[in-house]
Amino acid sequence: MPLKTLIVEDEPPARRRLARLLEDTGRVEIVAEADTVRDAVARIRHHDPHVVFLDIRIPGGDGFDVLERLETLPLVVFVTAYDDFAVRAFERDAVDYLVKPITAERLVEALDRVERRLEKEQVQAGIPEVLSRRPGMPARIVARRRGRIVLLAPEEVSHITADHTLVFAWKQGHSYLVPRTLQSLEEELTEQGFRRTHRSVLVNLAAIASVRPAESGNFLLELSDGQGTRVPLSRRRARALREEIGF
Repeated sequence: MPLKTLIVEDEPPARRRLARLLEDTGRVEIVAEADTVRDAVARIRHHDPHVVFLDIRIPGGDGFDVLERLETLPLVVFVTAYDDFAVRAFERDAVDYLVKPITAERLVEALDRVERRLEKEQVQAGIPEVLSRRPGMPARIVARRRGRIVLLAPEEVSHITADHTLVFAWKQGHSYLVPRTLQSLEEELTEQGFRRTHRSVLVNLAAIASVRPAESGNFLLELSDGQGTRVPLSRRRARALREEIGF
Protein backbone atom coordinates (compact mmCIF):
# COMPACT_ATOMS: atom_id res chain seq x y z
CA MET A 1 0.00 0.00 0.00
CA PRO A 2 1.47 3.40 -0.94
CA LEU A 3 2.04 5.97 1.78
CA LYS A 4 -0.68 8.63 1.82
CA THR A 5 1.43 11.77 1.66
CA LEU A 6 0.67 15.46 2.04
CA ILE A 7 3.13 18.21 1.10
CA VAL A 8 3.18 21.58 2.88
CA GLU A 9 5.44 24.01 0.98
CA ASP A 10 4.77 27.62 0.00
CA GLU A 11 7.27 27.88 -2.88
CA PRO A 12 5.76 26.33 -6.06
CA PRO A 13 9.10 25.23 -7.63
CA ALA A 14 10.19 23.53 -4.42
CA ARG A 15 6.76 21.94 -4.02
CA ARG A 16 6.80 20.57 -7.57
CA ARG A 17 10.32 19.21 -7.17
CA LEU A 18 9.50 17.45 -3.91
CA ALA A 19 6.33 15.97 -5.41
CA ARG A 20 8.30 14.68 -8.39
CA LEU A 21 10.99 13.12 -6.20
CA LEU A 22 8.35 11.44 -4.06
CA GLU A 23 6.41 10.12 -7.04
CA ASP A 24 9.61 8.79 -8.60
CA THR A 25 10.05 6.46 -5.63
CA GLY A 26 6.82 4.65 -6.50
CA ARG A 27 6.08 4.38 -2.78
CA VAL A 28 3.68 7.26 -2.12
CA GLU A 29 0.28 8.62 -3.07
CA ILE A 30 0.23 12.41 -2.82
CA VAL A 31 -3.26 13.12 -1.52
CA ALA A 32 -2.98 16.92 -1.22
CA GLU A 33 -0.68 19.93 -1.14
CA ALA A 34 -0.87 23.09 0.98
CA ASP A 35 1.02 26.37 1.15
CA THR A 36 -0.21 28.05 4.36
CA VAL A 37 -0.71 27.05 7.96
CA ARG A 38 -4.49 27.30 7.64
CA ASP A 39 -4.65 25.18 4.47
CA ALA A 40 -2.26 22.63 5.92
CA VAL A 41 -4.36 22.10 9.04
CA ALA A 42 -7.59 21.79 7.04
CA ARG A 43 -6.17 19.35 4.51
CA ILE A 44 -4.41 17.18 7.07
CA ARG A 45 -7.69 16.87 8.99
CA HIS A 46 -9.58 16.04 5.79
CA HIS A 47 -7.16 13.55 4.20
CA ASP A 48 -5.66 11.92 7.32
CA PRO A 49 -2.32 11.19 5.60
CA HIS A 50 0.26 8.70 6.81
CA VAL A 51 2.99 11.32 6.55
CA VAL A 52 3.30 15.06 6.03
CA PHE A 53 6.38 16.62 4.44
CA LEU A 54 6.27 19.93 6.27
CA ASP A 55 8.17 23.12 5.53
CA ILE A 56 8.97 25.29 8.54
CA ARG A 57 8.70 28.79 7.06
CA ILE A 58 5.18 29.09 5.62
CA PRO A 59 2.60 31.93 5.52
CA GLY A 60 0.40 32.23 8.58
CA GLY A 61 3.03 31.03 11.04
CA ASP A 62 5.35 28.06 10.75
CA GLY A 63 5.32 24.27 10.59
CA PHE A 64 5.20 23.99 14.37
CA ASP A 65 1.99 26.06 14.38
CA VAL A 66 0.44 23.44 12.10
CA LEU A 67 1.20 20.71 14.63
CA GLU A 68 -0.12 22.80 17.52
CA ARG A 69 -3.53 23.11 15.84
CA LEU A 70 -4.00 19.41 15.11
CA GLU A 71 -5.80 17.09 17.52
CA THR A 72 -4.22 13.94 16.02
CA LEU A 73 -0.73 14.14 14.58
CA PRO A 74 0.40 12.31 11.45
CA LEU A 75 3.99 11.27 11.01
CA VAL A 76 6.03 14.34 10.09
CA VAL A 77 9.15 14.83 8.01
CA PHE A 78 10.32 18.43 8.22
CA VAL A 79 11.68 19.93 5.00
CA THR A 80 13.51 23.24 5.34
CA ALA A 81 16.37 25.37 4.12
CA TYR A 82 17.47 25.90 7.72
CA ASP A 83 19.32 23.44 9.93
CA ASP A 84 18.81 25.29 13.23
CA PHE A 85 15.33 23.91 13.96
CA ALA A 86 16.37 20.24 14.10
CA VAL A 87 16.38 19.94 17.89
CA ARG A 88 12.93 21.46 18.18
CA ALA A 89 11.68 19.23 15.35
CA PHE A 90 12.82 16.02 17.01
CA GLU A 91 11.36 17.21 20.31
CA ARG A 92 8.04 17.18 18.44
CA ASP A 93 8.73 13.54 17.51
CA ALA A 94 9.60 14.23 13.87
CA VAL A 95 10.48 11.12 11.89
CA ASP A 96 13.18 12.95 9.95
CA TYR A 97 14.55 16.41 9.15
CA LEU A 98 15.56 17.18 5.56
CA VAL A 99 17.62 20.22 4.64
CA LYS A 100 17.17 21.61 1.13
CA PRO A 101 18.26 20.86 -1.52
CA ILE A 102 16.96 17.33 -1.01
CA THR A 103 18.55 14.43 -2.86
CA ALA A 104 16.66 11.37 -4.06
CA GLU A 105 18.83 9.16 -1.86
CA ARG A 106 18.09 11.19 1.28
CA LEU A 107 14.39 11.17 0.49
CA VAL A 108 14.37 7.37 0.20
CA GLU A 109 16.06 7.19 3.60
CA ALA A 110 13.28 9.36 5.06
CA LEU A 111 10.60 7.13 3.55
CA ASP A 112 12.33 4.09 5.05
CA ARG A 113 12.12 5.74 8.46
CA VAL A 114 8.44 6.53 7.96
CA GLU A 115 7.64 2.93 7.04
CA ARG A 116 9.58 1.58 10.02
CA ARG A 117 7.72 3.95 12.36
CA LEU A 118 4.35 2.94 10.91
CA GLU A 119 5.22 -0.72 11.28
CA LYS A 120 6.26 -0.16 14.87
CA GLU A 121 2.98 1.59 15.67
CA GLN A 122 1.01 -1.26 14.11
CA VAL A 123 2.93 -3.77 16.21
CA GLN A 124 2.33 -1.75 19.37
CA ALA A 125 -1.37 -1.62 18.66
CA GLY A 126 -1.63 -5.37 18.15
CA ILE A 127 0.78 -6.77 20.77
CA PRO A 128 0.23 -5.79 24.39
CA GLU A 129 3.19 -7.79 25.75
CA VAL A 130 6.60 -8.16 24.20
CA LEU A 131 8.26 -10.50 26.64
CA SER A 132 5.95 -13.35 27.67
CA ARG A 133 6.32 -14.47 31.28
CA ARG A 134 3.13 -16.44 31.73
CA PRO A 135 3.48 -19.43 34.07
CA GLY A 136 4.92 -22.41 32.25
CA MET A 137 5.83 -20.39 29.16
CA PRO A 138 9.45 -19.68 28.19
CA ALA A 139 10.51 -16.06 27.78
CA ARG A 140 10.11 -14.80 24.22
CA ILE A 141 10.76 -11.45 22.57
CA VAL A 142 7.82 -10.65 20.31
CA ALA A 143 9.00 -8.88 17.17
CA ARG A 144 8.01 -8.27 13.57
CA ARG A 145 9.77 -8.96 10.28
CA ARG A 146 8.37 -8.59 6.76
CA GLY A 147 4.77 -8.53 7.94
CA ARG A 148 5.10 -11.57 10.23
CA ILE A 149 4.98 -11.72 14.02
CA VAL A 150 8.09 -13.55 15.21
CA LEU A 151 8.82 -15.01 18.66
CA LEU A 152 12.53 -14.84 19.45
CA ALA A 153 14.14 -16.80 22.25
CA PRO A 154 16.51 -14.40 24.06
CA GLU A 155 19.43 -16.83 23.69
CA GLU A 156 19.02 -16.63 19.89
CA VAL A 157 19.47 -12.84 19.90
CA SER A 158 23.04 -11.55 19.65
CA HIS A 159 22.27 -7.90 20.38
CA ILE A 160 19.57 -5.23 20.36
CA THR A 161 20.00 -1.74 18.93
CA ALA A 162 18.09 1.54 19.06
CA ASP A 163 17.82 3.88 16.07
CA HIS A 164 16.06 7.03 17.26
CA THR A 165 12.67 5.69 18.43
CA LEU A 166 12.98 2.31 16.68
CA VAL A 167 14.41 -0.78 18.41
CA PHE A 168 15.70 -3.87 16.60
CA ALA A 169 16.65 -7.32 17.88
CA TRP A 170 19.35 -9.07 15.81
CA LYS A 171 19.51 -12.79 15.10
CA GLN A 172 22.17 -14.21 12.77
CA GLY A 173 22.61 -10.85 11.08
CA HIS A 174 18.88 -10.22 10.50
CA SER A 175 16.97 -7.43 12.25
CA TYR A 176 13.52 -7.73 13.85
CA LEU A 177 11.46 -4.72 14.89
CA VAL A 178 10.61 -4.73 18.61
CA PRO A 179 7.94 -2.29 19.89
CA ARG A 180 9.65 -1.43 23.16
CA THR A 181 12.24 1.01 24.45
CA LEU A 182 15.79 -0.16 24.92
CA GLN A 183 15.56 0.66 28.61
CA SER A 184 12.51 -1.53 29.19
CA LEU A 185 14.15 -4.40 27.33
CA GLU A 186 17.29 -3.96 29.41
CA GLU A 187 15.21 -4.33 32.57
CA GLU A 188 13.50 -7.45 31.22
CA LEU A 189 16.58 -9.12 29.77
CA THR A 190 19.23 -8.54 32.43
CA GLU A 191 18.43 -11.96 33.91
CA GLN A 192 18.85 -13.44 30.43
CA GLY A 193 22.46 -12.25 30.25
CA PHE A 194 22.04 -8.99 28.32
CA ARG A 195 24.07 -5.91 29.25
CA ARG A 196 24.05 -2.31 28.03
CA THR A 197 27.38 -1.61 26.31
CA HIS A 198 26.46 1.73 24.78
CA ARG A 199 23.53 4.12 25.06
CA SER A 200 22.03 2.52 21.92
CA VAL A 201 23.12 -1.12 22.28
CA LEU A 202 22.25 -4.15 24.42
CA VAL A 203 24.50 -7.20 23.99
CA ASN A 204 23.97 -10.85 24.84
CA LEU A 205 27.11 -11.73 26.82
CA ALA A 206 27.04 -15.24 25.38
CA ALA A 207 27.42 -13.77 21.87
CA ILE A 208 30.68 -11.88 22.54
CA ALA A 209 33.52 -13.49 20.58
CA SER A 210 36.28 -10.93 21.12
CA VAL A 211 37.06 -7.49 22.53
CA ARG A 212 39.14 -4.94 20.62
CA PRO A 213 40.49 -1.59 21.80
CA ALA A 214 39.12 1.44 19.97
CA GLU A 215 39.71 5.18 20.14
CA SER A 216 39.61 7.28 23.32
CA GLY A 217 39.66 4.32 25.67
CA ASN A 218 36.55 2.72 24.15
CA PHE A 219 36.26 -0.83 22.80
CA LEU A 220 34.60 -2.82 20.03
CA LEU A 221 32.87 -6.12 20.74
CA GLU A 222 32.93 -8.66 17.91
CA LEU A 223 29.92 -10.97 18.03
CA SER A 224 29.62 -14.64 17.15
CA ASP A 225 26.59 -14.07 14.92
CA GLY A 226 28.10 -15.45 11.73
CA GLN A 227 28.44 -11.92 10.35
CA GLY A 228 31.42 -10.63 12.32
CA THR A 229 29.23 -7.82 13.65
CA ARG A 230 31.02 -5.27 15.81
CA VAL A 231 29.23 -3.14 18.38
CA PRO A 232 30.60 -0.36 20.60
CA LEU A 233 31.54 -0.72 24.26
CA SER A 234 31.92 2.65 25.89
CA ARG A 235 34.75 3.32 28.29
CA ARG A 236 32.23 4.12 31.02
CA ARG A 237 30.56 0.72 30.73
CA ALA A 238 33.73 -1.27 30.10
CA ARG A 239 34.72 -1.58 33.77
CA ALA A 240 31.53 -3.37 34.80
CA LEU A 241 31.70 -5.68 31.79
CA ARG A 242 35.36 -6.42 32.43
CA GLU A 243 34.44 -7.73 35.88
CA GLU A 244 31.79 -10.02 34.39
CA ILE A 245 33.65 -11.58 31.49
CA GLY A 246 37.24 -11.03 32.63
CA PHE A 247 38.82 -9.35 29.60
